[in-house]
Amino acid sequence: MKYNNHINSISRLFIPRPTKEENKRFDMAERTFSFPKDYIDEFMNTIVQEDFITYPSYGEYDSLKDDIATYNNMHRSNVYLSTGSGACIKSLCEITMNVDSNIVSPVPCYPMYGIYGKMFAGKHIGVEYTDSIIFDLDKLVNNINDKTKLVVISNPFSPIGEYKTIDEIRELCRVCNEKDIILLIDEAYVDFAPKTVLPLVNEFDNVVVSRTFSKAFGAAGIRVGYLLGSKKLIDVVTKVQLTYPLSNISVKFASYLLNNSDEVFKYAKDTIKGRDNLCNLLSLNGYDVIKSHTNSIHFHKKNGDNSKTVEIMKSYGLAFKSGYAKTGTPVMVPGDDRKTWIRLSVGPDIDKMKFVGDIL
Repeated sequence: MKYNNHINSISRLFIPRPTKEENKRFDMAERTFSFPKDYIDEFMNTIVQEDFITYPSYGEYDSLKDDIATYNNMHRSNVYLSTGSGACIKSLCEITMNVDSNIVSPVPCYPMYGIYGKMFAGKHIGVEYTDSIIFDLDKLVNNINDKTKLVVISNPFSPIGEYKTIDEIRELCRVCNEKDIILLIDEAYVDFAPKTVLPLVNEFDNVVVSRTFSKAFGAAGIRVGYLLGSKKLIDVVTKVQLTYPLSNISVKFASYLLNNSDEVFKYAKDTIKGRDNLCNLLSLNGYDVIKSHTNSIHFHKKNGDNSKTVEIMKSYGLAFKSGYAKTGTPVMVPGDDRKTWIRLSVGPDIDKMKFVGDIL
């Protein structure tokens, strides 16, 4: 068979999840429990047969872009839509990667940065942390070379959860701009962090920010993500957009969330409170904790291999990631040799749940 042989080097994992039940789904950084009934019922009443029968309208796409632009104080021309932020990142790789190019990112990171780069024959330069949970942006800059066409960081950084200020990232923007390299800042977890770095998009034409409806917005299932960037860059990316990347239902629910965002803000605020309370409880009760600016945390028993903690959590039927669970995503903490860390997605009142009392 004739196909692009570089595809052979790509390894993908597709592993079933143990549960999607509310207050048990702590493995994928999703909303941990359902929306209020009246909130979701109001939306469900807007669904009609045509949402399933007809193709989406580009007018409806533009309307969603307007809602996103208003939410972010930008213009429709600065917005690119696709099937989740992962597909947005893939589109950036599609316009930059070839056999003579590379993508540079920290590692560990969202693994699809490198995989998408390789799909289009590019190479991935993974820049490791330096025995610390604080990533060194200078080390990232030092790994950029003449074949680098795309640099990617997340902020907050995933999966560790470190947050960089806009001033810390601005120098990386400047370097990439001087080298004519696109810099993607993945803000999937921005709603759980102190601030956005979105103003950098207005300072540098080469900077693009990705966002998702999967985390604080609680809508991973609708698969909606977007890019925010200069009109020039968004126009280029739009050339590789799928014909109809979003369904009618996805467009409607994304707009509904944006126009009824108090519920989103409340969920994010309460998640931050629950996250910080849980981190403090674990720290006071014999655990090493990596405090995070995302909606996931890492923790490990100070003395021991976490096996008892894992068994307690499994007894509740929880979905989570650990060195014992074959989740497809390694649980890694830079500067620490232990291979049995637990990564737990969190939500409001996570600190008050019964399983937490048991492990403490």
